[in-house]
Amino acid sequence: MGRGSADGDRRRAGFPARGLMLAGIVLAAVNLRAVMTGTGPLIGEIRDDTGLGPAMAGMIGTVPVLCFGLFSVFAPRLGRRFGLDHVLAGALAVLAAGILIRIVPGNVILFAGTVLIGLAIATGNVILPAAVKRSFPTQVKRLSGLYASALSLGASAAAALAIPLSAAGLGWRGSLAVWAVPALAAAAVWAVLARRRDDDGPPPPPRIGVAALLRSRLALAVTLFMATQALAFYVVLTWLTEIMIDLGLPRSEAGLVFAVSQLLGVLPIIGLSLVAHRVGDDRILVLSAGSVTAAGVLMLLLFGSGGAAAGAILLGLGQGTSFALALTFFVSRAGDDAVAAELSGTGQSVAYLIAAGGPVLAGATHSLAGAWSPVLIGVGAVVLAQTAIGVIAGRRGTVSHADLTS
Repeated sequence: MGRGSADGDRRRAGFPARGLMLAGIVLAAVNLRAVMTGTGPLIGEIRDDTGLGPAMAGMIGTVPVLCFGLFSVFAPRLGRRFGLDHVLAGALAVLAAGILIRIVPGNVILFAGTVLIGLAIATGNVILPAAVKRSFPTQVKRLSGLYASALSLGASAAAALAIPLSAAGLGWRGSLAVWAVPALAAAAVWAVLARRRDDDGPPPPPRIGVAALLRSRLALAVTLFMATQALAFYVVLTWLTEIMIDLGLPRSEAGLVFAVSQLLGVLPIIGLSLVAHRVGDDRILVLSAGSVTAAGVLMLLLFGSGGAAAGAILLGLGQGTSFALALTFFVSRAGDDAVAAELSGTGQSVAYLIAAGGPVLAGATHSLAGAWSPVLIGVGAVVLAQTAIGVIAGRRGTVSHADLTS
């Protein structure tokens, strides 16, 4: 990874440097979903204020995901050229700018800020796993679990605070704007890390390329697992609150249930960070996550408002576990940090291009059908496909640079 590859923590054994790196990983992760999960509970307010229809409102959730798909594949090149720390610091600063821009009224400004947010998160999504692989090569599962936990805690906090902050007088714009503060804090930490970094590491290995990477059955399975997980996740993230409202829950209660579901989804991620390195076969975790997620979909389909809370909680638990597994696979299935960055970049690019249409398609399907049942059935089908693919991705093995370029 050039300046950002093997250039630091393997030669920097001191606790202060490692502690600062851990703080940087946690702070960056906290910011990589918060502004997005904070949007879902406010989508009704946003529609009322802006006049956007269901499909265009769905675009608020789709635009960042589309940016993930279009830009993720380029993020490893930035890491190779400028170094992981510099790129993460810049991405987090851009994230803060995108969040703050949306304070200004106007739908064009709203979507412009959303694009910046998408580009920033796309870069962080790819570079952070490579930074973990580089800095803690012998603890990749534990550290992947740590940043997945931090990411989910940030997402849960944003979901829980969205409606209360709006109701306290900030409105939906102010409610989302508060997340510029932790983004700026994270950018500052990574800027310090970038200044401390040695630049005399070995030259980066040659680029692998998308085509070569996806010829690997394991790399393809990791990519498609991320794709199916993301497709289901972003439909639920964007529309679950509205689904529960239509099932009969008051808006405040639906927002609370959504926040609780996201918060409880952190528990299995924390558990994975503690025990994943002891689990020899990840397929057990894949099957467990898929079963719990499918059960959540069935609760919403079969029991309406009576099953809304239980269904949402099961979705949070199952999708939280699946998301943590997807992130872990990018690191644990990579032979080194260069492969981790390229696998993460390629995997997330393909995955999010597939997932990008989910929220819009779900909104359009609801408009045509006049019900959420077809959307939930579609989510269930995607979860089944995710589980089948995860059985392949969960097998032991790594994707090595030598194998892909030989």
